[in-house]
Amino acid sequence: MPRLILRRFLHSSPTTTPAAGADFVRELAALLAAGRFHASVGLAKSLLSSQPPAASVPDPYHALASNAAASQGDPQVRSFLCDAASARLRLPDGALRLLSLLADARAPLPSLSSCNLLLESLLSLGRHDDVRRAFELLAASGARPDTFTWNKAVQACVVAGDLDEAVGMIRRMGCEGEGTPAPNAFSYNVVISGLWRAGRASDAIKVFDEMTERSVLPNHITYNMMIDGHIKRGDLEAGFRLRDQMLRHGLKPNVITYNVLLSGLCRAGRIGETAAVLDEMVSRKMVPDGFTYSILLDGHSRAGDSQAMLSLFEDSVKKGVKFGAYTCSILLNGLCKDGKVSKAEEVLQMLVNAGLPPTRVIYNTLINGYCQTGELEGAFSIFQQMKSRLITPDHITYNALINGLGKAERITEAHDLVVDMEKNGVCPTVETFNMLIDAYGRDGQLEKCFIILSDMQEKGLKPSVVSYGSIVNAFCKNGKIPEAVAILDDMFHEDVLPSAQVYNAIIDAYVECDATEMAFILVEKMKTSGVPPSIVTYNLLIKGLCKKSRISEAEELIYSLRNHGLTPDVVSYNTLISTYCYRSNTDRALELQKEMCKCGIIPSSRTYRMLFSALGGANRVHEMENLYKEMLDKDVVPYSGIYDIMVEAYAKCGDESKVEALKKDMSNKGIPIEYDTSVTNCELYTDVVSPV
Repeated sequence: MPRLILRRFLHSSPTTTPAAGADFVRELAALLAAGRFHASVGLAKSLLSSQPPAASVPDPYHALASNAAASQGDPQVRSFLCDAASARLRLPDGALRLLSLLADARAPLPSLSSCNLLLESLLSLGRHDDVRRAFELLAASGARPDTFTWNKAVQACVVAGDLDEAVGMIRRMGCEGEGTPAPNAFSYNVVISGLWRAGRASDAIKVFDEMTERSVLPNHITYNMMIDGHIKRGDLEAGFRLRDQMLRHGLKPNVITYNVLLSGLCRAGRIGETAAVLDEMVSRKMVPDGFTYSILLDGHSRAGDSQAMLSLFEDSVKKGVKFGAYTCSILLNGLCKDGKVSKAEEVLQMLVNAGLPPTRVIYNTLINGYCQTGELEGAFSIFQQMKSRLITPDHITYNALINGLGKAERITEAHDLVVDMEKNGVCPTVETFNMLIDAYGRDGQLEKCFIILSDMQEKGLKPSVVSYGSIVNAFCKNGKIPEAVAILDDMFHEDVLPSAQVYNAIIDAYVECDATEMAFILVEKMKTSGVPPSIVTYNLLIKGLCKKSRISEAEELIYSLRNHGLTPDVVSYNTLISTYCYRSNTDRALELQKEMCKCGIIPSSRTYRMLFSALGGANRVHEMENLYKEMLDKDVVPYSGIYDIMVEAYAKCGDESKVEALKKDMSNKGIPIEYDTSVTNCELYTDVVSPV
């Protein structure tokens, strides 16, 4: 019978279609009344799925609307068809049209649960405007949307970016006289989350405070969002205050709460405070999860404390915490950054034995670690392991190896690996070719640089500023400044804007060959090209002026930096201090050192070495000793060069007791005792004023 009615409906002429639609509605009602749910779904599916998209709404919807308007028909059919179209058949347009037809006919609507299902379906499809339209239809038709209905409309407003409307809606919820349902924690969570994401912190805090005023209890999600929001804007203390507020309200922080707090401490560099938070977790019978360890490992990695990472790893193994690939990558990357690549490989083997399948990212981390430390045999060993496990190397894998070979001056092997890379179906990237260009440039093979540049263009890759910058740098290092300037001009023709680093390479070359005026001319050209000079640029000019004995001009340039939106750095001052020390004007050098401290610039060990050398050479031992105390107070660690100068100064004065005391101090700190009495201020000057 259902198939017969369906055939009659599908093949009916336009003049008989309404009747067929009514037949369909009656048949569907009969099936539902008989409890034949599956047959009902089959009939609805056959009909609704047969309609072309352009038909928008099949006639049964019109029949339903007409029957409902005449107070005929079973309301169960309306709700069922709305449910079927919204969720089971994923055809919410039909359900939306049915709702619209019923509203226009002032007929009873499908059940509220059916309408809610429609809103949920539309929201999942990202059709935020349709959610809001359906909500307005429900409200205008005299229906009484419940909290779920309102929440879907609020969600639609938030996702669409209409946060003010969303805030207005939750404030209308539960208002006396409007007959609206009260908001719940979910209502507020949706809005608060949207406000934090939009950077509207003060509004998020205000809406959160309104929850208490309206007796809506925040839940774990609410507090975790608020804590996360405060911490991401740098207010850790506010995050911890909210943790305390949770406890006062009888809500125990969960693992997510603690993970957010730990993440904030690590990002703020307060890694030492994480132990107390971990202890609190344990005291509350909470077990740190893999994500907790990921956060802590990343924090220790940023702090460069690989030993703490290993201790944490051992602790997690004892507690039976399973590491995922992401956590493993953080651990291995931290160890590799600290040069402990072989240890990282040991850790990986332990994890593999424990059942962790190594990924391409993990292998790439180890390969890059070995390449960075120059241990290419280890890198290629991991490369072979990777292939033996049928993990395909990608461009990141090959680039790490090519970069390592290039830095080891094994350029032919690096070039061969690019060929091998292509044979294995991995396309070289711009970075791949940049590494080759850099390697050939450092080796002085300038023609090869242009060949590689041409090769990458033939493969459809546009050279980047790094590509040209490497060539410019290579020509400058080989004393070919006019050619470097020509390449700089070519960059504009190729629509590649030179960076400050590219200009700095040429400026440095001019300064090195005493063509300081040409350096100043290039800086002006740099400005007119729209490239702002960096602090390195000005440091190079200061260096050039000092080399030309134009010290007063160099000082003027330092003091004018703020007019260019820049602040002098330690290199700026070291250059001037070195020059004054070289010219035996130690008093002015000491004045500059005090000046940089007042400006909040921390003197480096090089700053102190220059001053120690000048004071020691002038037999001003007492001032040298005071400077040594100051250096220790500022947590600047002395190195062998400073000790050498002090030992030499004491030896010249015949103070053997202080010589022996210093040697003992050096021995205790593991600093080799082999001072060089040939160090002069002139040598120091040349060393210190080299550009960063």
